[in-house]
Amino acid sequence: GAGGGSQKDRVVTEEEWLQKWEKGNIGFHKEQGHPLLQKYLDVLLNGRSGLRIFFPLCGKAVEMKWLADMGHSVVGVEVSEQALKEFFAEHNLPYCEEPVPEISGAKKLQSTSGNISLYCCSIYDLS
Repeated sequence: GAGGGSQKDRVVTEEEWLQKWEKGNIGFHKEQGHPLLQKYLDVLLNGRSGLRIFFPLCGKAVEMKWLADMGHSVVGVEVSEQALKEFFAEHNLPYCEEPVPEISGAKKLQSTSGNISLYCCSIYDLS
């Protein structure tokens, strides 16, 4: 092969990403949450409550539930609908689904409690 760049510089296509979720090839998902977020959570929150916290490329990150349980509002975006549905299923959270008229083909999955809103679309389509 010609000039193979390093793996870390490789861009994963949307199709490859969706296939990772379909096949369960999600070694990047941390069941216990990301250690750096745990370590620096107090710094991030800085004693504040009721924050609106954005999770780009959220997958089914468990931290979204933790932060919502602390009283924060969570907004995530993820292209894999499967990942978002797994998030709600694994936390036994009821949710409703609605289209996002401004973004063709996009959906918003929102917890019935209203504090978790996850957009199923490309992050580049989200304003």
